Amino acid sequence: MNKPSKRIHLVNLFKWRSVVALIACILTIIFTMGSVVYGILTSPGETIKTEFEWFTIDSNLLTACAALMILPYTVEGIRKKRLMYPKWVHIIHYAGTICVSITHIFVLFFISWYDPELAFKEENFFLHIICPLAVIISFFMVEPSDHLSKKDVFFGLIPFFTYSVLYFYNVVISGAWEDHYKLNTFVPFYVSIPIIYVIAYVLAEIIRFIHNKILNYRERKLRAIWDEELDSISVKIEIYSLGFHSGLKQDKDDISIPFNILEEISKKFDIKLEELINAYTVGIINGVKEKSDTH
Repeated sequence: MNKPSKRIHLVNLFKWRSVVALIACILTIIFTMGSVVYGILTSPGETIKTEFEWFTIDSNLLTACAALMILPYTVEGIRKKRLMYPKWVHIIHYAGTICVSITHIFVLFFISWYDPELAFKEENFFLHIICPLAVIISFFMVEPSDHLSKKDVFFGLIPFFTYSVLYFYNVVISGAWEDHYKLNTFVPFYVSIPIIYVIAYVLAEIIRFIHNKILNYRERKLRAIWDEELDSISVKIEIYSLGFHSGLKQDKDDISIPFNILEEISKKFDIKLEELINAYTVGIINGVKEKSDTH
């Protein structure tokens, strides 16, 4: 009696994460684009060129682009009950999360101290608070197949390092930009910039650590769902039922095999992966047939 409810819980868990990520991505896109346009229209002398001088704008636009890339995968995740996307999209999302986290921390602990209006007034409230939180939430909802590595940290920091080089050149060397972030006001650049590099790297490592811990927790929770002492036939029936559900509820072109789940179950119950895939595939075929018969 308990087995069906556990299977349904497994399916609903993945769908819930996809829905949350979808909402967070939509909010990120709307609030970022709305805030940038509002800032240009309401700030005297503000232009698109001067808007890009601000790391806040650049980092939020990066996350808006990442959100646009992720949207199709969140919709797919709602259908498939599993939110996954390619590694290159994952790195872009990770880079955007790092950048807006830097903005968020910088605003809360530095800008708010010397200029509260700049930190929280009007569109800045969304760019500094709401959008970063939405991006962070969407990032941790995803279920990538790989953990983030040390190498991924450096890929994720590329946008931040690129902006820092441009900022240094335009503020210190050419004088084309105003020192928006007061990096040469309270302490010299050769002190403030290394400190910010350290903060950025530490934040990237913290995000990576939390991300990997969450993945490990999900894997343990997935194994715990199948913690009963089931025989191999009962396990195959459960897998067949999962496949039948996919065939019945999903479009044929959207159906995929959840290899990570099947691999975990294969290891836990010492059943050949091929046998589980066959059971899942037969379930899909029968689910598709029943759906066709009812129409």
